[in-house]
Amino acid sequence: MKIRDQVQSALESDARELFLRTLGHRLGISAREIFASDTPGSLSQARACNEMMIAIWSQLDVAKSAGVAGYPDSEFLTILLSKADTGDARSYLRSALESALTFVDGITGAE
Repeated sequence: MKIRDQVQSALESDARELFLRTLGHRLGISAREIFASDTPGSLSQARACNEMMIAIWSQLDVAKSAGVAGYPDSEFLTILLSKADTGDARSYLRSALESALTFVDGITGAE
């Protein structure tokens, strides 16, 4: 299954909130590592991670209940990719997605 299909499946599942929280956490860890590296382009990569995290928090049901409009689930990964591309941070998004999907699968697969 392609990662796009896996993300869509996670967004449509009972594990949606767990997936989004885990994804946001993983991107936060990436941003911290980027700041610590202090390499050329690190600021734009960290900004891209921050923008992706904001989009993720907007997707959570808690945010929606507070009146924050998220994105349609069918467009969510495309939005994240666009934000990642602004700072050459696709590798961080890919890593965070794979990690979050593996984590959620480990939790939900054990039930």
